[in-house]
Amino acid sequence: CKRNRCTKECKRSILNTCFKAFCTLNTDDYFFQEDGYFFDPALLGDAHDWNQKRAGDAMLRGRSPVIIDNTNIQAWEMKPYVTLALECGYRVEFVEPDTSWKCDPAELEKRNKHGVPQESIVKMLDRFELPISVDIVMNSFEPPHKSKKHRSKPHRQRRFKNM
Repeated sequence: CKRNRCTKECKRSILNTCFKAFCTLNTDDYFFQEDGYFFDPALLGDAHDWNQKRAGDAMLRGRSPVIIDNTNIQAWEMKPYVTLALECGYRVEFVEPDTSWKCDPAELEKRNKHGVPQESIVKMLDRFELPISVDIVMNSFEPPHKSKKHRSKPHRQRRFKNM
């Protein structure tokens, strides 16, 4: 579930004003195509790998800040990004929205753009790990039941380029 009140366009406008070399990356971008958004859960692993590669490329080019706008709800999900950031000499900050409804499943269901049902949002909130820190992330491990195997299939041309 996305828990940000400000739209991507709003965030980008604010960041453009404050930072010239900012970079916002989201795994959802993988599923955007010229004719719309087409989410395929079978490709989620590939999408995460793709976004992590983009993050690494941005950091190696010195983009700053590099913002990972993902639904990472457990520490281990953030670890590839935090590892890249530390290896490239970045300072890592974790930012949560300051809204009254950020933990309200009914309101989050109304506001999410991808039709995520309330019952799924409740499960995500139940797994949400707080507090979070670099040490917690770096000492976390991917659960054994999560598979690293991705079923790749040809993907139509994405609207977003690799930065």
